[in-house]
Amino acid sequence: MKQNTLKWLSCSLILLVALSCKKKKGALDDFDSGRFDFVCIWNNNGVQDTTIGEVSGPYLQSMNYYFRVKQELGGISSLKEFKVGTYKGMTNTNFYAPALYIDAIIASSDHDSDNLFVSFESGSMLSGTFKLTRKQ
Repeated sequence: MKQNTLKWLSCSLILLVALSCKKKKGALDDFDSGRFDFVCIWNNNGVQDTTIGEVSGPYLQSMNYYFRVKQELGGISSLKEFKVGTYKGMTNTNFYAPALYIDAIIASSDHDSDNLFVSFESGSMLSGTFKLTRKQ
């Protein structure tokens, strides 16, 4: 009897632990992948610039989210991707677009199922926004 009770208790404990362990949700887990129109506007030392086009993603690589450029309108053929936040969160993480010479910290972000908005800054010299809108 005592042996059956111990088995039952140990099985119950294992089941309780298994059910209580939840996978931590990533920052963009509820943002379905797809194709998006993007607009990136930034101000670097008083000079404003804009680039627009189409990206796909998000892709999770090394715990970072990436959006890959499918088409960029405006002539920067070396623009291949945007690094936008990490699995753990968006705010206070990196926003990186090497072809645009943007390496900044995400100040704020917001998203729903069809849109992503990110504002970024690096000191007092660089600030901007990155906006995605899902293509229909």
